[in-house]
Amino acid sequence: MHGAVHGPSASGGPALPRFAALLAAAFVALVWGGIWLRNAAPAVAPLLGQAIGATGAMFITPIALAAAAGLWLRKPWGWWFSVIIVAYQTVSYLLFLMVVLASGDATGLLTWLTGLWLLALLVVLLLLPGTRRGCISPSL
Repeated sequence: MHGAVHGPSASGGPALPRFAALLAAAFVALVWGGIWLRNAAPAVAPLLGQAIGATGAMFITPIALAAAAGLWLRKPWGWWFSVIIVAYQTVSYLLFLMVVLASGDATGLLTWLTGLWLLALLVVLLLLPGTRRGCISPSL
């Protein structure tokens, strides 16, 4: 009975990997939604600012969805793969943001929302131990 307090349910358990999976899938929706909105209503492009284009989205989509599937299924490879790709994407985004800011290009809602979404995913993956534990030791 005492051991049940320290089980995965006390630290988020299987819910945290699934939450991370939803964040990864929602990131794909955010990227494609931004592309769609930019094309459907060009007048709002200045409000949205710089963001990932269609070529980047076609590259990111299958990778992010594979990571989301691995997290959803709570597989060890899913957690490791997600950590690697989210860290890479975050560094890539920070470099992109530095170029945008240094060049004086407009930043907007989509520019900052993309960065916040990546940061949230990184926090859930790395700073909440229940996410890793839910994938690495799903049977506990």
